Amino acid sequence: MKKHALVIGSGVASTAYVSVLDFNKIKTSVIGSPYELKEIQNLKKNKKIKLFNLKFSNNIKFFFHNETQLINKKTINLIIIGTNTKGIDWAINILKKLQIDCPILLITKGIVKKKNKLLAISKYIKTKCSNDRIVMAAGPCLAKELINRSHTRTLFASTKISNAKYIKNILENEYYHPDVTQDINGAEICAAIKNIYATIIGSSFGQVGNLSKKKEDNYFNTSSGLFEQSLKEMKYITQKFKGKIDTAQGLAGAGDLYVSVLGGRNAKLGFYLGKGYLYKSIIKKQMRNVTVEGAELIKSSGTKILSIVGQKKLPLLKCLLKAIKGNRMLKIDWKQFTF
Repeated sequence: MKKHALVIGSGVASTAYVSVLDFNKIKTSVIGSPYELKEIQNLKKNKKIKLFNLKFSNNIKFFFHNETQLINKKTINLIIIGTNTKGIDWAINILKKLQIDCPILLITKGIVKKKNKLLAISKYIKTKCSNDRIVMAAGPCLAKELINRSHTRTLFASTKISNAKYIKNILENEYYHPDVTQDINGAEICAAIKNIYATIIGSSFGQVGNLSKKKEDNYFNTSSGLFEQSLKEMKYITQKFKGKIDTAQGLAGAGDLYVSVLGGRNAKLGFYLGKGYLYKSIIKKQMRNVTVEGAELIKSSGTKILSIVGQKKLPLLKCLLKAIKGNRMLKIDWKQFTF
């Protein structure tokens, strides 16, 4: 059977996976969100993204959000959801409209708070539509590097391992190397919370201490200490959400945290917080109109996570919660670390 993939959302992460599908010569239909009209118009016209020096083949077709009727849904046998967390309800509406029974790869990472309960996005989708063949993509995957065909390892997680293997067989190639697991609870919670801890580690430049000289050259010890404590807290959270410690120590946890610290919006926010700027000032000036998933998660679910796991076990999360929700300077109390 010929493969036909449907990609919902046309952001950077989605674009990276479309580039993989194109490399693998998979027919692909991409639906842009209502906020991606200009991008879709450009892609319909010339199939180029100058920012990434990317040119798509004729296997890739682009559609506006209101053009779902133009897609031959009978031939679709893979769906990829790549919106940000704010667009997940729009993606669910597309799923409801099309009613396609095939595996879904979820590259959106986060947690949804509903009726004072925290739901992983995969579980939230299951409560809203009939298709429960969901596979969660986790692990270290900077979109720009995947687009540039750097060797990349990720993790596909599903309660039914055959769904994860099905998608792996479609997407894997000589540079993209997905692994599979049944621990979707662990993979999904790690994928979400690593954004919180990438922000904290990103602040290390400003956390070296008042006694340090030439802070710009002497923050690696600090960064490493924050990384170890971050990983420890991620393990506690993963266990509470019924995930496995091995997942927190693997690609979805330590691996994704490592690459997120090296580059990304969450670490950038941490950099500014570490320099002493207040959160509300940062999002109005240095990071205006930038969605920072870690900050959004802290605001929506940070207090709930603290209450579930316990404040004594999560001193770093507690510090960031005060800085973002309370709009205070980020101050880390090293004496509160869990040894």
